Amino acid sequence: CRFVEVISKCHEEPLILFLDDCQWIDAASSALLIQLMMTGSSFKYQRLFFFMSCRDDEISSTHPLNLVLSQVSSFGIKTTKIHLTPLTKGALNELVSTALSLLPRITRPLADILHHKTK
Repeated sequence: CRFVEVISKCHEEPLILFLDDCQWIDAASSALLIQLMMTGSSFKYQRLFFFMSCRDDEISSTHPLNLVLSQVSSFGIKTTKIHLTPLTKGALNELVSTALSLLPRITRPLADILHHKTK
C-alpha cells in the first residue's frame, strides 16, 4: 500500500494510527486493515503502530476484528490485547477534577453521573 510506504518514510518518529469502536468493523475494512498492517510490517524500520479499541462484550470469536488479529499474527506481526476495566468513581472524579481544575468535592456529582452513564 503506497500510503503506508510514503507516510512511514516521511518522519523518523513512529506513526500511530488509532481506530476506535472496532466492534463495528466490516469485512471490507478488515481487508484494508490487514493490507495496511502487512505493508507497514515489511519496512526495514517499522515505525507504524496500530491501536484499536472495541467493546469486548460485542466481539465474538468469529468477529472480523478477531479474524484480523489472528491473520496478522500468523504472519509474525506482534499483537497485544489489553483488557481495560472501568474507572472507579474515585478515579473518575480525580480525572474530572484535574481536567476541570476544580476541587474533587465540587466535581463529585458530575463524576457520579458520568460513572453511572458509562457503566
